[in-house]
Amino acid sequence: MATPDDSARPWSIQSGEEFRALYEFTDAIYHAHSMEDVYASALDVITKTLGCERASILLFDAAGTMQFVAWRGLSEQYRLKLAGHSPWRPGDVDPPPIFVEDICETGEPDWIKQAIRAEGIVSLGFAPLTLEGRVIGKFMTYHGSRRRFDEHAQALAVTIARHLGFSIGRARAEAAREAALAELRMSEAHFRHMTDQAPIMIWMSNAQGHCEHLNKAARDFWGVEEDRIDAFDWSATIHPEDVGHVLARMRQAMASDETVQLRGRYASTSGEWRVLQTEARPRHACDGRFLGMIGVNVDITEQDGIARQRELMLAELNHRVKNTLAVVQAIAHQTFRSEKTIPSVATFIGRLGVLAAAHDILSRDNWESTPMPELAREVLTRDPANRRNVQMEGPALLLAPKQALAIALALHELQANALKYGALSVERGSVSLQWNSSPDHGLDIVWQETGGPRVKPPKRRGFGTLMIEQALAADLNGSARIDFLPEGLVCKIRASCERVL
Repeated sequence: MATPDDSARPWSIQSGEEFRALYEFTDAIYHAHSMEDVYASALDVITKTLGCERASILLFDAAGTMQFVAWRGLSEQYRLKLAGHSPWRPGDVDPPPIFVEDICETGEPDWIKQAIRAEGIVSLGFAPLTLEGRVIGKFMTYHGSRRRFDEHAQALAVTIARHLGFSIGRARAEAAREAALAELRMSEAHFRHMTDQAPIMIWMSNAQGHCEHLNKAARDFWGVEEDRIDAFDWSATIHPEDVGHVLARMRQAMASDETVQLRGRYASTSGEWRVLQTEARPRHACDGRFLGMIGVNVDITEQDGIARQRELMLAELNHRVKNTLAVVQAIAHQTFRSEKTIPSVATFIGRLGVLAAAHDILSRDNWESTPMPELAREVLTRDPANRRNVQMEGPALLLAPKQALAIALALHELQANALKYGALSVERGSVSLQWNSSPDHGLDIVWQETGGPRVKPPKRRGFGTLMIEQALAADLNGSARIDFLPEGLVCKIRASCERVL
């Protein structure tokens, strides 16, 4: 009996054999240890279920060129000629498979037809491999005689392609994860090497405050072995007098997710108490979760000792200056006891009081700087009766000690004049004091009176005016000017920018 022509019958396989082959393929790719195992299992199921002896798997490379990654029954010459040939481009979305009954009946270029026929191939099947719906490659079936694929065979090819695409995607994800872990391990190793070379102590804690990392300087300081860091209790090394303060500050910083700066005494591995200056900042995961703190400790024991000596010397100096001012005030009160109502005497005693008040403010800040708002309030609102008539506005900038003393005396003189002749001498009068600073112009202060008696320019410059316009300007390395405008006195003071803190 004659065998029917291949072109007249579709290719098929018994359902039991299909199920067995697909099951073996699924099980094989699940347990595969490498992509080579996956490709071999895929070629097995393709040839078994789709009735071909030859097949191949191709994937797009980084340049977007289709390259053979696995094959069965194909010559090297064929692979070299047909590499790069694909009906799809990288990223094409869910294209259908393509089946060719006879390559000679297609519109492909002659060189492609000749290369395929030279390999003894008549029919071909193209099944796209997709990842998240986008083409990443294809698998091919090759037949030496004319073949027609029915709907069942086409659906089977799509099923195999989906399984293979999923396996490739999983392998790529695993490779990316391994690469990320390797990079993370390298980064951690680099971080540990870098921190171990640092001349200061560097540490990290977890969200509960327990140590996760100590660099070599920190391990050497406390005598902690690297493999015992997780068991190290740093809080047990804090001086009993400092432990409450240090732990409270650290707990507060962790609870509020804020940077903290503090100092405390810690026992080193030799048992010696050392003063450590700590700065710690919160660290977070990519999703914003609080992971703990990272910080540095700097041994400032010697510097701290010098600082303590300086504080003691400064305290003694402040005490002596304060006593000297008190003695001068007492002498003034005693000398002018019967003449306190004389204007010049009252003015002198008032100036001594302002100097004493400015000195108290500077002493509180160890003669380092004085906040302008605090100084202005101290001078201008000491008398409760003046508070509602004086408005002050300006940023919380800091003044150097010499600036603070000069400005305190100037504000006192302006206030004394306003109380005697100007806006503060009447109920409806008021004073506006404004200040500001900028890198270009330094410190600007404007004193402006309104609502007082009509102002007449004085016939001569008094001591207060001369002190402000000459002595004050020299102390501030700037300028000062008083304008006796009819509607109210205006004083403008400017200090050079390099003198403003």
